[in-house]
Amino acid sequence: MSPILVLLLVFFVTLFLGVPFVWSLGISCAASICFMSDFPLLTLATKMFNGGAKYTLLAIFFFMLAGAIMQHGGISARLVSFSKALLGHVRGGLSIVVLVTCMIFAALSGSSIATTAAIGAMLYPELVKEHYPEGYAAALPVAGGVLGIVIPPSIVFVVYGATTGTSVSKLLMSGVIPGLMAGVFMCIYAYIYARKHKIPKSNEFSWRNLGHALKSAVWALLMPIIILGGIYSGIFTPTESAAVAVVYGLIVSLFVYKELKPQNLMQIVLDSVKGTANILMLIMAATLFGYVLTVYNVPTLFTNLMASFISNKITFILFLNILLIFLGMLMDSGAIILIVAPLVYPMAMSYGIDPVQLGCIIVFNLAVGQATPPFGNCLFAAIPATKQDIVTLSKHAIPFVIILFATVFLISFVPVFSMFLPNMMN
Repeated sequence: MSPILVLLLVFFVTLFLGVPFVWSLGISCAASICFMSDFPLLTLATKMFNGGAKYTLLAIFFFMLAGAIMQHGGISARLVSFSKALLGHVRGGLSIVVLVTCMIFAALSGSSIATTAAIGAMLYPELVKEHYPEGYAAALPVAGGVLGIVIPPSIVFVVYGATTGTSVSKLLMSGVIPGLMAGVFMCIYAYIYARKHKIPKSNEFSWRNLGHALKSAVWALLMPIIILGGIYSGIFTPTESAAVAVVYGLIVSLFVYKELKPQNLMQIVLDSVKGTANILMLIMAATLFGYVLTVYNVPTLFTNLMASFISNKITFILFLNILLIFLGMLMDSGAIILIVAPLVYPMAMSYGIDPVQLGCIIVFNLAVGQATPPFGNCLFAAIPATKQDIVTLSKHAIPFVIILFATVFLISFVPVFSMFLPNMMN
């Protein structure tokens, strides 16, 4: 039996049997290599270790830890209060608050699923109290949550940068404008929806309340400014910025807001270590999978196959967008990047697509996939927080998915949106 056939057969069979994705990758690689003569199995362990032994991957742990500290330290709650004071007087303002809060929280946590779960749990009850339709209210944190891997800091951008050798700093900056654009477009839709369904205002505007909320949230609002400003100015690298975020979050949560209890800190660290370990295991297994595919010359075969029916840059981008949206519904974003990015990277370069723009296109597509019915991860993350079923969530998420997908096409064919800030760093 052909080794490549064994690789694919074992991979899909183990997935079908319910074996975790990371182990399906590892087992299929080991089974395939066993069919090759004179191939040292020790190479598998070496390749896996090398896949996780990259300096830039340190940022994953620090960003996860920073996000957990902010969630438990009162930072996210103050961001919500500030957003309500700023936008609550607008018709449908609370729905806009959810989207804006998701954007801010996304910039702090770097995780779409974490953003959806956290903001959904906090604001879904408030939306229902304000007489928003339950299905629509449940879909709002799903739509806003997907921006968690687009607006920096983003763990997925770090994984892409480590995989392709692209500047992580430029990748993080490439997500700023597209993420803000998508957020603004969804806020406009939320406003139109609120007017159409005659949803009342949440509260009257008060400069006094806004000033009080701003004073309370100023330390929280400074965090993304410090992180992005430090990266953009070159004061520190993305990895160092993640550590800075942890230190800053600890200082604010322990000594300014005083809501993070020292006795809870160890559990927060342990949870972040577990989450990081899961991601690193996935990266190591996917690195091994990519290496085995290279041994079998699959990247070249894949490129030749695509070249046979893709003749220009436009058809390549269209194919890539459709492929990534579909994969983003079914698989983990990090795994997709580790497997797909090395395959499409050479062809993208041949069409003159900048590696940074390619990274932004890939990451944004995967973000949209997480909200795309019926298998998007953010849809499932919203179920425990909102108690809505997947059908209801999917129905109300579709308009937001259309908006997000339109934004993807915009940044795909108009490079300036993703490349303006990275080019300013040259």
